[in-house]
Amino acid sequence: MTQDRLLCAKIEGEMRLLVLCSLIPVVAVLADPVSTIDTSSIKFEDKQGYLKSVLKELDIDPSSQVLVFSKSSLQGQISPKNPRAIYFNEHTYVAFIPTAPMLEVMSVHPSKGPQFYTILNKAGGAKLEGHQEFLCFRCHGGGSSKVPSQLFATSSHVAPSGYPRLESRAVLVTAETPFENRWGGWYVTGLHGKMRHMGNTTSTPPDEAPKLNRDVGANITDLSQFFDTKKYLTPHSDLVALMVMEQQMAVQNALSAVAMSPTDAGIDRLVSLLLCENELKLDSPVKGTSGFTEYYSQRYPKDSKGRSLGQLDLNSRLLKYPCSPLVYSATFKEMSVRDRVIAKLREKASPEVREILSATLPGF
Repeated sequence: MTQDRLLCAKIEGEMRLLVLCSLIPVVAVLADPVSTIDTSSIKFEDKQGYLKSVLKELDIDPSSQVLVFSKSSLQGQISPKNPRAIYFNEHTYVAFIPTAPMLEVMSVHPSKGPQFYTILNKAGGAKLEGHQEFLCFRCHGGGSSKVPSQLFATSSHVAPSGYPRLESRAVLVTAETPFENRWGGWYVTGLHGKMRHMGNTTSTPPDEAPKLNRDVGANITDLSQFFDTKKYLTPHSDLVALMVMEQQMAVQNALSAVAMSPTDAGIDRLVSLLLCENELKLDSPVKGTSGFTEYYSQRYPKDSKGRSLGQLDLNSRLLKYPCSPLVYSATFKEMSVRDRVIAKLREKASPEVREILSATLPGF
């Protein structure tokens, strides 16, 4: 068998196991946003099933949609013609694949880190079906009382089939990742000037070292040339949403690590990530396409001068005021070492950030 067929058979086997395990009852988890879903109010629609209703229930805006075509899920239907959509807010991520049997949901518990669920996406199945710890932990790690699961987005050379090139190592993308190494295996809509990324294209030829023509995927605003965008809630895979998601994943990982097992080194790393200390400097302005920028900028509390941690710069960096809005998260609020983190933020944050936090973050 070829490598692609072997990998396909492996994924299909894991998919069958995932479907069987979706019958396991969900354990009620206090303060986990997904556990608060009122399943009786979720409505099924023809195109995307329960997706729109689930997003509304979880306060997730469709403008957050980002699309990945790399085969990176236990559900094997992903391909460049059928990408996986991910929608998110500060603490919950929902994944949808057209034709797939389930919605995948990840929700952050303040003291236990990321938790994993599925919702059967068929009429009459509006029920949270499973808490897939032992499967999801295989890729996301965690599973112990002191080590949280990890949130991450990867970038890699991807074949036209959607399978990552086995001879090319994937990169974990954060706010520090060079622009040219981001979004291999993802669709990207938005303008980014002279900068180039790995999105919107696959690597060729298969019999040589993987190569990408980054110019082909640059500054794309319409994805209809690649797949049927009508299958999704929006036709976008917003550049700004991708950047925000990748930044907050790294911050959340650090928050969960400190919440579960506080150490001096962990606290220092958390403060550094919260304050965007090693964030990539943009060489060109960036602009999204979905309205996510406007949505995100209005989502967080403002001080008396109208300033908010959700305001975006997008000219030389991501955030206008360099401090992650995850300081308002439930994980941050309930950390046993919250006061120690706040003391370090007072010491290291810029004057503008300190003023905003003084006005909007209780206890600062």
